[in-house]
Amino acid sequence: MFKSLKAQLTILQQEGYSIIRFLAWWIRHPLTFSISSKKPLIITPKARFIIRLSYIVLTVSLLFLFFYGLTYFTLIPIFVFLVSPFLYFFVALIVLWPYEKINRQRTIKIINRQITSHPHLTVIGVTGSYGKTSVKDFLFTILSGYQETLKTPESYNTIFGIAKVVDLELLSKSKYFICEMGAYIRGEITELCRMVPPKYAILTAIGSQHLERFKSLSNTTLAKFELIDAVKPSHALVNLDNSHIANRLSLLQYHGVQTYSITNPKADFFIKEYTFSPEGLNFVLIYQNKEYSYTPSLFGTSNLYNLTAAISMALILKVPKEIISRQVAKITSSPHRLELKKINQATLIDNAFSSNEDGFTSLISDLSKLPGKKVLITPGIVELGIRTVEVHQRIGGLASKVFDKFILVGKSIRTLSLEQGLNSSPAMAGLTPPISYIPNSTNLWPLIEELSQDYDWILLENDLPDNF
Repeated sequence: MFKSLKAQLTILQQEGYSIIRFLAWWIRHPLTFSISSKKPLIITPKARFIIRLSYIVLTVSLLFLFFYGLTYFTLIPIFVFLVSPFLYFFVALIVLWPYEKINRQRTIKIINRQITSHPHLTVIGVTGSYGKTSVKDFLFTILSGYQETLKTPESYNTIFGIAKVVDLELLSKSKYFICEMGAYIRGEITELCRMVPPKYAILTAIGSQHLERFKSLSNTTLAKFELIDAVKPSHALVNLDNSHIANRLSLLQYHGVQTYSITNPKADFFIKEYTFSPEGLNFVLIYQNKEYSYTPSLFGTSNLYNLTAAISMALILKVPKEIISRQVAKITSSPHRLELKKINQATLIDNAFSSNEDGFTSLISDLSKLPGKKVLITPGIVELGIRTVEVHQRIGGLASKVFDKFILVGKSIRTLSLEQGLNSSPAMAGLTPPISYIPNSTNLWPLIEELSQDYDWILLENDLPDNF
């Protein structure tokens, strides 16, 4: 396969095969012929079809030109194919569209039959702007110590990803299926609920994550609440500390929905007190006037929210408290999600999987309470749409009070806005913020090794995929 074809097909796949988003990327990177492949191309049937059809379209174009004696013009389709196969991808997706629509509905029906053929299976849907993968992983660790449990791996949260898991891994003895449900537009979670009907639901948070795709927080809220609407109110669990969720809960139809919180004692599940350190969390959860104490090896307020959601759902499912305590002690951070790694004198907080506004600011607040010299490495937060400048300037102002050094990855509207926030912060009045730029994060480890000699904390916040 031509190198440019492979590189650009990788980007198309990362963009969910959206030809519009791919075109937007191509306009920003018109002469990009190779990428770092942090998330490599997966040769799925769809990707294989696009490759084959690209070659067919190229061959037909050449034969057409030869047939009409336009031999000199044969260089044009070859040049387009080598420089950017965008046109060929577009043709392939147009041809594929009718089949995909039919196959999507067919897949929903087949998987629905498989799920409903397991009368003793309890499906637990998990969604949210962020936190859903960690909540899913934590809940899986708890439930798997109690009954046979299946979960969607990594970020398999779309129609065909979930269908693959059900088809290949669901067993007749499975008691629980924890299904992560993702969405970029309204209606997608409703479709997922038709395919894998949930009995219980968890909504972790609603925020500016993917605002560029959803266009408004109102759309995000309605999209995420599609999961809550699919179950009985008493079987739904939501984060009461999230203002968007709390506002929607005021509607009469959500009376009886269960809530969790680390700030509001009116929640059904409430964290009475907590502390955290490099060794982990220590907290007390209140439920039905009973206290439950836990000391997991997890770091940060964000993980406290994620674990509270998982424990709360386990209590709703009536998992024995002894099993919950035993399994919570086994929980570790999901890969690249607030994962702590000791390097020389420094503690690296590897939060490279993704970033969101609330999680970033929460982590800055957490680190402000801990002693030691700190350095921040980040390319910023993606898909914030019109809020990109505002959010990064605000985060820059907050970070200026906590970190001693800033390493920004790539010069973009995100990092330049962060720099503006740092420069305008009162904490930096009369000072020049210690900012440096690196072109990309392809090989950060030599830099991290060097920084670990002089700093106590290194925060690696977000690692952009190739399509940004």
